[in-house]
Order: sequence, then structure tokens, then C-alpha cells
Amino acid sequence: MDRARDDFATLFEYLPIGAYRSRPDGTMVRANAALVRLNGYASEAELLAAVHDIAREWYVEPRRRTDFTSRLESEGRVVGFVSEIRRHCTRERIWVSENAYVVRDGAGRVVHYDGTVEEISERVRTEQALRRSEARLQQLVALVPGAVFRATVDVDVDIDASASASFRYTFMSDGVRALYGIEPAEAMRDPGALTRRRHPDFAVDTAEMDAALRGALTRDVDVRVRLDDGTEKWVQVISAPAPGEDGGSERVGLLLDVTARRQAEALRQERDQAAAADLAKTQFLSRVSHELRTPLNAVLGFGQLLEIEPGAGERQLGWIRQMLANGRDLLALLDDVLDLSSVQGGELPLDLTAVPLQAVVQEAVSTLEAAARVAGVTVHEAVDPALVVRADRRRLRQIIANLLSNAIKYNRADGWVRIVAVRKAAQVALEVADSGPGLSAEQRSRLFRPFERLGAQRGTVPGTGLGLALSRQFADAMGGALTVRSAPARGSTFSVRLPAAHGSGGGARRPSPLPSPAPRERE
Repeated sequence: MDRARDDFATLFEYLPIGAYRSRPDGTMVRANAALVRLNGYASEAELLAAVHDIAREWYVEPRRRTDFTSRLESEGRVVGFVSEIRRHCTRERIWVSENAYVVRDGAGRVVHYDGTVEEISERVRTEQALRRSEARLQQLVALVPGAVFRATVDVDVDIDASASASFRYTFMSDGVRALYGIEPAEAMRDPGALTRRRHPDFAVDTAEMDAALRGALTRDVDVRVRLDDGTEKWVQVISAPAPGEDGGSERVGLLLDVTARRQAEALRQERDQAAAADLAKTQFLSRVSHELRTPLNAVLGFGQLLEIEPGAGERQLGWIRQMLANGRDLLALLDDVLDLSSVQGGELPLDLTAVPLQAVVQEAVSTLEAAARVAGVTVHEAVDPALVVRADRRRLRQIIANLLSNAIKYNRADGWVRIVAVRKAAQVALEVADSGPGLSAEQRSRLFRPFERLGAQRGTVPGTGLGLALSRQFADAMGGALTVRSAPARGSTFSVRLPAAHGSGGGARRPSPLPSPAPRERE
């Protein structure tokens, strides 16, 4: 018996971890050498003399002693009880793991506690560092757009037959909730949760996928998906091989919502296709116009010879003059088409000089004076002779003539047209207002399109629908702008703004008295 007691005493003394015996009131009864060293003392006697209340003197949180004794007395033992304590002598804070059991007397009363104490500070610090690292990683993952994932890959499974069985997510960030409308846990629990949400019309290139997975290659593919609520998206799936546990095959990756990018690409393709179609149309019209001008000039030339040929009767002269009029109209149309193709192709030649505005306006008014008289429309011109613009004189005259011609043609009987101009900062604004029927918002939106006549092609007023389109293009090319203000039954006002030339006058001459037009609403 004494030999067994001596063996136990030796084991207690030389145990590499701390061992103790204490009473329920916190008094230390025994402590082995390892526990003495752990607390910073030189001998057991020194430690026992210094310790009076374990709860207050040892535990950083005194309540841990209460938790410890409660579990001991209710369960009879405690295993792996982790606490932060102070080395009793130095007060240094460390972490320990305790194992203990209760020793009772014959009546069942608690006599003392026997237990062991092992310092685990390094392990706890490592675990805390790991948790902090995981927390920082979670913060970074939360900031990443889309969803981050990790997955195991079974390359022995036939991907064509069972894509979900070959790919199982072991981590999925919260971003999958916004992308697919499912919880991360569902994506990890159900391998097919994401693949079932692929759009029915989207076909996966399984051969490419198989080659990437088996060959451990980086994979980047856009997948079209349809969510449970019917929302359709494009998701970019980027994944790369990563070392797995036990030498297994794993992949890490990113899921990104690229719906906006795909829509922008589709719009860009539509725009490029439309631009290519416009260019082809412009080139075709230019070639056709050039080819038609030569025979048309010959027709007009022979027509003019027939017109002056002696002996032609009035009936024949009428036919000849009608032919010449139609030919000139066709020649004017070809000129407009050529101008339009030149503007759209960026090849319109311009000679920008200082142009007196009043002189050009009066030329246009003089040219269309007969047309205004036939239509019963009065034209009022009030342009200050001092106003000078920087423009191409020929193109400016075309703009004014087009605006004045339209104001006359689409007016009412006994109507009026008013032409005024004012200096506005570094620009000169020329306005052509009329008493015509006005335009609706829908008509104004289509007004400057080539060949657009707003239904007038079904009436008796001649025209091609190119005048306003060309006028706006000319104004833009000369550094200006052409706009319109109009409303139904309130007439229309077209405004041409062009850069003022140096030395242009600063004011406008007061216009002569005109019929008072009804108030106009701006476009």
C-alpha cells in the first residue's frame, strides 16, 4: 500500500502538466512542480502560502470558478474547461485547460477537487488569429461583387450525364442570395441548385467544361439564368484549380452579375449594325445619284433645245416644259441626296467665312417671292444689316431657303411668315416663324429625319423630305444648331443658331409691325 502511495506521489510530482488538490472554498492543498512553475513560484510551499482564494486570485473572470465548481458538483467531473487566468506570482495573463473530478467522503460530502492544468496559450492565440483572419476574409468576401465559392470536383463522374454530381460547393458567400435568390446553405446542400436555374434556351458547352475540369484549367464563361420569380440574368462564372485536402481536386471561383454588360454589348451591336446599314445606304445613294446625273443632264439639255426649236405648237411646248420642270426637280433631289451622303460621310466641303446675314436672307426671300404670292402668304423680313455670321454662304442660303419654302408651303391662305435675327452672346439666332397649322410633339420627334414628310406625301404639296434633315446637318457642320418650337394650331418657329463673326453688330433692328401670332409653346 505504501509502495502504491509512493508511486502515486512520484507520478503527481513529475507529471509534465500542472496537478493540484483544492478545497471548494478555493484553498489550494497540493500543487505539483509543473503547477508551481506555471504560477511563477520556486516551491510548492511558496505557492500554497500565497494562494488564498482561487476564484479571485487566479481567474481573469471570477465567475469561471463558479461555473467550474457547479459543473464538478453536478456532473462529478470536468474535462477541457478552458479559461483565461493569471500566473499567480507575475499576474501575466495566460490560457489554460483544466480536467478535474470530485472526491467525496462516505456521506457524499465534497472533500476536495483533484485536477490537472495545462497551459494552452499558444493554441488559443493561434485559434484567435485564425478567427480574426476568417473574419477579415469574410469582410473582404462581403465587399466582392457577386458570390465567391469553393467546390470539390469529381473528375471520375461523366459531366454530360451528371454535371451536379461532379461539382459540389463546399463554400458559398452571401452574394449568391442576390444573384440567384437562394441561401448559401442551399447552394452547398444541393449541388443542382444553381444548374437548375440555367435558362432553358442556354446550352452549356459540356466538352469545354469537361476539358477545363479534367485539365485543371482556368474557366471563364457567361451563363444565362432564370430565377424562380422569372427574372432573367447573365452570370459570369470564373473558376480556377486549387489544392484540395487529401490531394483531391478543388476549384475556387467567382460569380458575377454581368446582365448590364451583356445588354450594353447587345445595344452596341445593334448600333454598329444600324451604322453599317446607314453607311451602305449612303454609299448606295451617292453612287446612284452620281450615275443618274449624267443621263439626266443630257435629257434636260435636249429638252431645252426642243423648247427653243421653232415650229413647236403650244401643246408640245406644254409637254416639254413639264418634262423640264420634272427633270429639274429630279436634279434637285439628286443634289440633296449627294449633299446628305456627303454630310453623313463627313466629307461635306465647307468654306467658312464672314457672311452678312441680311444679304443672304434677302436673296432667299427674292427667290421665293413668286411662290409666296401664289400661296397668298406675306413674308416680313427684319434682319439687322450689321449681323455677320461665320458660315458657308451657299449652305446658309440653302438652310434659309428650305425654312422659308416650308413656311410658305405649309401655311394657310392669307398667312404670314416672319424672319428676324438677334445677337445672343457669341452666336446669332435667325428665326423663321409662320402662321401655319403647327406640329404635335410626336411630329416634332420625326421632323428632321431624312425623307420624313409627316404625311404630306399624300397631299398636293411637293417635296422630298430632305430639306430639314439637310438644314440641320448643315447647321451642325458649321458649328451651329437648328431647333423648332411648335404646337398644334399655333404655328411653328424654326431657329438657326450660328457663330457670330468678329465685328458683327450687337443689336437687332426693331422688326416692322406684324400680325400678332398666338403664344407658342417650346418644344
